[in-house]
Amino acid sequence: MWKISLALIVIVGSATFYITSSVYKQSGKSLQERTFFDDNQHLHVMGIVLGESTVRDAEIAFRSRADAAVFLYPKANQEGQEAQYTGKLEAYFPSIADHSKILLTLQLTDAELEAVRQRSTRPRVYPNGVIRMNLSSEDILAVQRMVITELSLIPSVELNKEMIVAQFGEPEKTITTKANSTTYTFPKIGLVATINEDAKDKLTFSNP
Repeated sequence: MWKISLALIVIVGSATFYITSSVYKQSGKSLQERTFFDDNQHLHVMGIVLGESTVRDAEIAFRSRADAAVFLYPKANQEGQEAQYTGKLEAYFPSIADHSKILLTLQLTDAELEAVRQRSTRPRVYPNGVIRMNLSSEDILAVQRMVITELSLIPSVELNKEMIVAQFGEPEKTITTKANSTTYTFPKIGLVATINEDAKDKLTFSNP
């Protein structure tokens, strides 16, 4: 089964973490203007309205055009079993400054993702097992009209709890896993902050 997700990655400056997160520390008008839930419970963050804004809106907000491709990520499986993959459609904005990233998840069904994959070009396999397939011209245009449901910021700087608390306050819940990962949840701004010792840290904003 395909995992129902459509991921779009865009490169932004590392200052984005500080600019975006500092909004939560501000009171009154600044918070209401920049990071808040509207009457439809759609989160406004970094100029994007989750559940309403499209990829084209993100291109305008980030002043860059998206370059998209289908990526198939191998799942862990037992020896002897057929390889299985999680499919995602990812788009990059390579003209923006440094190595911070934004990951946008869009509304897409399993059937729609499979159709996009079928129209894509011959796969290219990377050494880590990830498979890339370039989109058809039809789907490159279609991506711009797709709606964003989640926004994840992957900063180029390493985060720690002190940095997160300084920017967002104390989390309502903290969970530490065996995989050297700790998550901090902030429901008031639809945020889950994840610190990974063995991977990239991530700030994920989503609607309720």
